[in-house]
Amino acid sequence: MLGGAIIVFREVLEAALIVGIVLAASTGAPRRGFWVSCGLATGIVGAGLVALFASEIAAAASGIGQELLNASILLLAVGMLGWHNIWM
Repeated sequence: MLGGAIIVFREVLEAALIVGIVLAASTGAPRRGFWVSCGLATGIVGAGLVALFASEIAAAASGIGQELLNASILLLAVGMLGWHNIWM
């Protein structure tokens, strides 16, 4: 139980840092609060949907659905990090 709580705390702290960075970087942008709030809401809803359908995801594609989901999320993360590096 303690291990799970520590992981959740770490992830919430990382999310708060990212939101803070986005808010600081977008100072002066029109309607930045709206867009950041929409992004937060989308992330929370997406995480909830994945949690809700975790067993169906794991059973998909002949039992390798979880591995395919993990691979696609990692591929998306690599693409986003690559885009970020090029942009910076």
